[in-house]
Amino acid sequence: MKMRKMIAVLSAATILSAALAAGCGSRLDPSKTAATLDGKEISMGVANFMAQYQAAQTDFYFLSYYGEDMWDSDSGDGTTMTDSVKESVMSTLQEYYLMDAHAADYGVELTEEEKTAITQAASDFLADNTTQALEKMGATQETVEEMLRLYKIRMKMTDAIHAEIDTNVTDEECAQKTFSYVRFDKTSTDDAQTETDDTTADDAQTAADDTTADDADTETDNKPKAEAFLESVGDDLEAAAQAGEYTVLTCSYGDGDLNEDDNTTSMDVEVLKAADKLKEGETADTVIEAENGYYIIRMDSLDDKEAAETKKESILTQRRNDKFSETVEGFKEACEWSINESEWKKVNFDELYTQKAEETTADDGTGADDAAGGTSTDDDAGTADGDDAAGGTSTDDAGTADGDDAAGGTSTDDDAGTGAETGTED
Repeated sequence: MKMRKMIAVLSAATILSAALAAGCGSRLDPSKTAATLDGKEISMGVANFMAQYQAAQTDFYFLSYYGEDMWDSDSGDGTTMTDSVKESVMSTLQEYYLMDAHAADYGVELTEEEKTAITQAASDFLADNTTQALEKMGATQETVEEMLRLYKIRMKMTDAIHAEIDTNVTDEECAQKTFSYVRFDKTSTDDAQTETDDTTADDAQTAADDTTADDADTETDNKPKAEAFLESVGDDLEAAAQAGEYTVLTCSYGDGDLNEDDNTTSMDVEVLKAADKLKEGETADTVIEAENGYYIIRMDSLDDKEAAETKKESILTQRRNDKFSETVEGFKEACEWSINESEWKKVNFDELYTQKAEETTADDGTGADDAAGGTSTDDDAGTADGDDAAGGTSTDDAGTADGDDAAGGTSTDDDAGTGAETGTED
C-alpha cells in the first residue's frame, strides 16, 4: 500500500474529540440511505460519521502494532479489518436506533438541559477541528448532534432496562469462603548451562555443538519443591512464602463453585473441594495436585463478608448484563432491518488517522482532568491520563490513552477545550 498523507488535528474535549481526520473530503452523499429500520431511513451521513470515528479509534490504538496495511489485512476469518469495523458499526447503529424507537416505552427522553448540552458539544466539535478533517468525517452540526443524541438515549435506556432486574440476592447466593494459596507449576525447565569460568570460547562452542536438544532442556517435576515448601510453612504461610520468595494469593468461592459446570472462579475445582474440607485457619497437610499445578492452601474464612458483598455485586452485574442482552435481542427479533449495501460499500478507511499531542509551556500545567485529550509538553509524548480525556493523546504514530471516558466517552456535559491545529506527514 502506498504511504498515505496524514493530517494531525488537535481536538476539543467533547465526546467525539478523538475523531481526527485526514486527506480528501468525503465523496459520499450523506443524504442517501445507509440502512432502514422498520421503515425509518438511517442516513449515510450518520453512518459514515460513526464509521470514521471508529476507524480513528482503531488507528490510534493499533496502527503502531499492525502497520499501515492493517485495514486490508485478513483478520483471521477471511475478512479484513475494514469489513469487521463496518459490520460492528452497523450492528451498533441498529442497536442505537432500536433504543431510540423504544425509548417512549420506558419513559426515556432527553431533558432540555441535555439537548442544549448536545447542541453545544456538537458546535464546539465543529469549531475546534479543521474543515479538511470535518469533511473527511462527514461531520456536520446535524450528524454530530444525532450521534450524541443517540448515545445519550442509549445510556438512559441502559439504565432503564437495568432497573427492571430482581435486586434481591439471598445470603446463600452470595456466601463466600476464602483461602490463601501458593502455587507451583507442575514442572520446570532446567536450561543447560555452559561452564565458562575456566573454559575458552572454542571449548564452550564445542560443548554447545555436542549438546542435543534433549540435553539442553530438562523437565523437572516440582512436587518435591512444593512438598519442601509445605514443610516450611508451619503456622505462618506468609513468612514461609517470603523466605522462599513465593507469592501468596487468595481465592474466594461459594458452594455452587464446587460443581465443575457452575464454577465461576478461575481455580481448579479439585483445589476448591480440598479447601472446602478445611477448618478456618487450617492449612492442608498435603500438597494439592491439580491439572495446572501444585497448591499449598490455608482456609482463611468460612464466612467472608467482604467477599460476599463483592459476589453480590457480581451477581447483580450479571443480571443487568443478561437483562440488557435479552431485551436488545428481543428488539432485534421483532424489527425489520436492512442495509443498503450499494451505498455502504462506499465507506472506506483509505486514509489513516492520527492525533497530535497538545503543546504546553511550563506555566500551563499538565494532567488536568478535563484536558482536551490530556496534555503534553512534547509532540512525541506518549500517553495521556485524564478522567475525561476524549480518546487521550498519542504520538504521531497513534499510541494509547488512559481516561475513564476515552474512546467514545460517556458524557455530553464537558465543556469544549482547545482549538484545532493541522499538520501533514508524508
